[in-house]
Amino acid sequence: MDVKQIQQAVVPPPRPGDAPEISVIMPTTSWAGVFEPCARRVLDMLDAAPCAAEFVVVYDGVMPEPPGWLCRPSVRILTTREVRGPAAARNLGADQARGSVLFFVDADVELATDALGRVHGTLACDDAPIAMFGAYDDAPTDRRTVSRFRNLLHHHTHVTHAGDAGTFWAGCGAVRAAQFHDVGGFDETYARPSIEDVELGTRIAASGGRIVLDPLLQGKHHKAWSLWSMVATDVSCRAIPWTRLILAHRHLPATLNTDWPSRASGVLAIAAVAAALAAVHPAWSTSGLLTALACVAGVVALNAGFYRLCMRRYGAAFAAAAVGLHLLFFCYSSLAFGGVALASCIPGGARPGDATGARRAFPGSRPPRRPAGMAVGAEPLTASPP
Repeated sequence: MDVKQIQQAVVPPPRPGDAPEISVIMPTTSWAGVFEPCARRVLDMLDAAPCAAEFVVVYDGVMPEPPGWLCRPSVRILTTREVRGPAAARNLGADQARGSVLFFVDADVELATDALGRVHGTLACDDAPIAMFGAYDDAPTDRRTVSRFRNLLHHHTHVTHAGDAGTFWAGCGAVRAAQFHDVGGFDETYARPSIEDVELGTRIAASGGRIVLDPLLQGKHHKAWSLWSMVATDVSCRAIPWTRLILAHRHLPATLNTDWPSRASGVLAIAAVAAALAAVHPAWSTSGLLTALACVAGVVALNAGFYRLCMRRYGAAFAAAAVGLHLLFFCYSSLAFGGVALASCIPGGARPGDATGARRAFPGSRPPRRPAGMAVGAEPLTASPP
């Protein structure tokens, strides 16, 4: 199939009256692997959607020929023509989407069958919020301990914080198209997967938009985590840029990963490690060990609900491993936060405003946008005005 045929099959001209209400936007860097089951789930859902919907797939990079099963009248395929990251890819999809609601889904998230119905039911109401997002389900596909832990932690964090939120999640989140464009879309200075969705949420909230976390809006996560990838991603792509964003806005939200139990758990986890190290010295062996155990017990008490979930899903051995991984998570996340905060206070150190994506401390200002790419077989698209 040549480019002209792809354009005709995948991006048909809109007919009067058939504009979709929801545009499902999925960026990807591959047609293979986990993308296929996740994209096929969207295709299956379109056939039974409660409203008119379209599927906008954005290939981030030099695009090979799309697979035949993806070339349907309800699917539009776009390409950024070079690797520019998910923020730019999602913006391209949003620029070309025809729906009044933009439903962003990651290429490794397989939506629950009722996801489109939940989005339509929530955002179609008269008093509907501007945006909503959901959670991973509690059954990730990868069976390794670290993958199960990381995905269950995300699931538990979102499920236990239902209701109004001051952030956004693009793994499974929807936003009204008009308001998305009003605040400028995703910040494309995030050139790799990071907190571009969190940053978008802060701008929507700062402009007065209401965001809701619906824990029943779910998707199955297909990502496989190793211990190294978990630590590296959490520190470099989340903890550090998120701390810079918090410092730039001078506001530490008491929700999700930064709620009060999480903050206390971070302090206790670091104290437990310090006490355990002190116990190496003979003079501090007993007191240090007892202090460490007391701190660990405090973390377990503060997060008992999560550990009960781990026990219920995968048994006692997994729950015990989850406690250890959770302590590690609290340690490196807290140290990253403290390190960035300290660096911002040192003369000549990095300032919060120097952070990628944390340049706009003023509500409503638009992020920088570069030329957005092109639709398959079309002329290059022009960038949205700054």
